[in-house]
Amino acid sequence: MHRIKPSGAGRAAWMRRAAAAMLCATVALPAAMAQQRPWPGQPLRVVVPYPPAGAADVATRITAQRLAARLGQSVVVENHPGAVGTIGANFVARAAPDGYTLLAATNPELTIVRHLRPSLPYDPDADLVPLLRTATAPIVLVVREQGAQSASLRQLLDAAKQAPDTLSYATPGIGTPMHLMMDSIFTASGVRVHHIPYNGGARAMSDLMGGQIDMLAITLSTVIGQIQTGRLRALAVLQDERSPLVPDVPTVQEAGGVQVPHLPSVWFGWFAPAHTPAAVRARLAAELEQVVQEAEVGQALQRAGLEARPLAPQPFAEELRRESRFFSSAAQPYAER
Repeated sequence: MHRIKPSGAGRAAWMRRAAAAMLCATVALPAAMAQQRPWPGQPLRVVVPYPPAGAADVATRITAQRLAARLGQSVVVENHPGAVGTIGANFVARAAPDGYTLLAATNPELTIVRHLRPSLPYDPDADLVPLLRTATAPIVLVVREQGAQSASLRQLLDAAKQAPDTLSYATPGIGTPMHLMMDSIFTASGVRVHHIPYNGGARAMSDLMGGQIDMLAITLSTVIGQIQTGRLRALAVLQDERSPLVPDVPTVQEAGGVQVPHLPSVWFGWFAPAHTPAAVRARLAAELEQVVQEAEVGQALQRAGLEARPLAPQPFAEELRRESRFFSSAAQPYAER
């Protein structure tokens, strides 16, 4: 039997095919090895959808530092602000579900903006999964101390009932948790108080102390220094129970006799893209919970005016659904058509 030897052109083509096959195998080998590498095999990044130095950023950095130590990998905090948190949330929702890109979120991008805008570039329920609620920030209703020593929330509500729209209150903006909760409180009280939305809390606090506005609903972390020095006084916390950070400040129901069931809290929590492996999510949730339970982390959060309040993935998801129902009703008058 005669073996046919390939021609010079055939030999060259065969060698090219063999070289291409070897190259593909060489490229595929690291990818296969990476898939088999135990997680975490590289640094993590956590996206904060708000600017640096705010409460969300501070809460995240306190937690991320200790999480990095527990995982043995860097955890890089990146700020992607804009569009009430939805730019950063969408970035993570579209990221690879490998456990290396995470979201440190708060209320608006998960449970509020969805009820204000006809569409979002992501589905908060389908595209993101909760890992852990790490902390909460009490919302306080504050007034300036001078000239308001005798005022209580009940007295202010009575004054507003007698003279509608003469008193004013400020919040960091339309559609924020502070705005929607105060709107619900005034509606339940049967009073009309003029709302003045600000772009953030710093200027609102300055105008309150200057006498341009009567009240301000804001996170405790923003005004805790002014409360401690006596320049501002907290009339109430906007939640169902008192905060251990300001235990002498009554709830809205205690201070004004107003009943608004299930007032949400301003929370901070970590999320992963949907389809992140269950084992990776479980590891992240467990490690984050251990971090938040550390005494040093709790103390650091407390100094920032935040409460360490870990909540596991399933009850956190249930809390988000309840909160979304609350904001669905509260946001209806302000929804885009």
